[in-house]
Amino acid sequence: MSYFDKLLAVILTTINPLTGRGIAIPLGIELGLPKTLVTIVSGASNFFMAVVLILLIDQLERISWIKNYVEKKRGKRITKFIEGKGLVYSVVFGPFLVGTFTIVLVFQALGSDKKRMILYSFISSLIVTPVTAWLSPLFVDLINQYKRILHF
Repeated sequence: MSYFDKLLAVILTTINPLTGRGIAIPLGIELGLPKTLVTIVSGASNFFMAVVLILLIDQLERISWIKNYVEKKRGKRITKFIEGKGLVYSVVFGPFLVGTFTIVLVFQALGSDKKRMILYSFISSLIVTPVTAWLSPLFVDLINQYKRILHF
């Protein structure tokens, strides 16, 4: 497997909503890539995919019946949460619990400001990716156990 193929595997694993950085970073390290490079590539590709989702959902919200439906479903309590510190906490800590793309989809569907979402997604990439890389030795051990079980 070439160096480019290994980087591509990390990028594709990162942008996959089912796997994300939690799998991509240990995979890249297990493939023999430097931890710093894997962290940077994973963080950048995660942020890029989040921005694409934010901009795509923003375009969908311009359709009148979608906008009316969202405004009808969103209550005052949720609006207060989104406009307050809830967005910061969700974007920074949410990726550890449910993943970056889930947080982006939920908050964009609830009508948060796209510029704030992009900024907080960037902050999330700066915080969550290095923490995931720091915890990655635990995940590398899990990958090695799966390899033994599946006889790779």
